[in-house]
Amino acid sequence: MEHKPLALITGGSRGIGRCLVRSFLAYTDVLNVSRTPAQDAGSAARREPHELHNLSVDLADVARIEPCLGAWFDAHPGHRVTTLIHNAAVSPLGWLHEVSPAEVDQAFRVNVYAPLTITTSLLRAGRFAADGARVVYVTSSLARPVPELSFACLGLYSMTKAALSRMALIQSREFELTAPNVTVVRAHPGIVDTDLQRDLRRHPRMDPAFGVKTAGLPPFQEGEWRDRSPKDHMRTITPEFSAEFIEWVARSSDATSDEYDFYHAEEFHAARHEVGHQENTTI
Repeated sequence: MEHKPLALITGGSRGIGRCLVRSFLAYTDVLNVSRTPAQDAGSAARREPHELHNLSVDLADVARIEPCLGAWFDAHPGHRVTTLIHNAAVSPLGWLHEVSPAEVDQAFRVNVYAPLTITTSLLRAGRFAADGARVVYVTSSLARPVPELSFACLGLYSMTKAALSRMALIQSREFELTAPNVTVVRAHPGIVDTDLQRDLRRHPRMDPAFGVKTAGLPPFQEGEWRDRSPKDHMRTITPEFSAEFIEWVARSSDATSDEYDFYHAEEFHAARHEVGHQENTTI
């Protein structure tokens, strides 16, 4: 039986996830897993009949994830996952001595336990494509164990993203030994210019150092990184630009367990500029 490729994306109803859903629908079926259904705004313009599917699951309810996924794949036995992108996450705010046990539990359920459950349930059920699949964990610079990225009020989010990143590294090694058809990678999506980013800077309990660190980052303007390195001229970026980078990571032929950082991915930016140059030349 020939299987249909499928991209499974969590949190595909808004932000980066919504952009990822639209991008992947250009060449494959997509399953969005989130509480809110994703909308297929571009289906009329596409030539190929790729389908958007929605599986409505509260990722905090970890016990329901595996049976819900199993039921969906039982109803769609021809699909195999070629790309799995763990994009969904909650961003709880609060100083660590003030957050409640319930808030800690929910943050780890959505940001760590749910991704682990989805990946392992797909592996156990044989839902990954036998000829190659890619698992992408969307990470955060706030997970890095360095003082200059350790901010009060963002501690719980940082803890969960650090756990996720470490989990991905271990899983990458385990899959090398037991499931070499599945490659695990990590992608730092950049600092995305959203209402959430602006709200974080204005939060009354936010660490003042966070505002100092981020307030000076202007929005990216097309062409700014054409002749200079992004890592030395950091900018906030749009969700579309971030999704473009994550898609590049997901589809790249070579993959390592090293974290792919948007600002340090020179190959990505060089390839993007080359495509833009070719398009301008053609016009």
